Amino acid sequence: MDFSVNTVVFDALAFMRHNAAVFRKYVFLPVILSLASLFLIKIPVAGLGLSAVSNALALSLLGVSASRFYLLGNAEKVADGANRPFARFFFLTFTMTFLGNMSEVFTLLPPSLQGGVFLWMVLGLWINLKTCLAFPALALDHPGSVWDNIVGSFNWTSGLALKIIGSFLICYSPVIFFTLMLMQVPDLMPDENDFLHRLPQLAFSNILIIFSMLWSSLALAKIYQHVVIDGNKAT
Repeated sequence: MDFSVNTVVFDALAFMRHNAAVFRKYVFLPVILSLASLFLIKIPVAGLGLSAVSNALALSLLGVSASRFYLLGNAEKVADGANRPFARFFFLTFTMTFLGNMSEVFTLLPPSLQGGVFLWMVLGLWINLKTCLAFPALALDHPGSVWDNIVGSFNWTSGLALKIIGSFLICYSPVIFFTLMLMQVPDLMPDENDFLHRLPQLAFSNILIIFSMLWSSLALAKIYQHVVIDGNKAT
């Protein structure tokens, strides 16, 4: 079924605002886990994996609770039978997060090979786009395996690429604006090797990312409702 980008993202924002008291509880632990990942990634050898686990837990807790709250319409039902949806959501999220973090490996390669990071990013963006509706599906415990839901997402997102990209751009506009602001005023950016001086900036950026993750999770839940749930009813 067709949908309007503005309707999806701003209805999601209105839902978040009207249920602010509920979402304050949902974001607390994800914020802690997201901030913890800033320190975990500094651990030699295991840092990349630990950071991926921490970020995946943050996104899974937020994504499952927000998606289930929106689609079930009752905060008291969110936790009922949520163990399996959370485990499957976490598995997919960790896989995607770890693959995304693999871009860090390119910084260790010779300069002649570092161009591969661009191709890796393009591939990652395409895969994220095509699998995005698997997340609300898994959160709601849609029938089938994780792989079945990924394949389903590839089908559900067919022809919707521009609308989904537009929705993501609006949801992540606070993060984009903050990043562009830092790029325009280089003096606001401490030296990359000075972790402690960069920490406040990184922490604020992570909080913005959590907000955008919550917003986009609700937007994806609404798109899933339009395309899959309402689409199945129509047929």
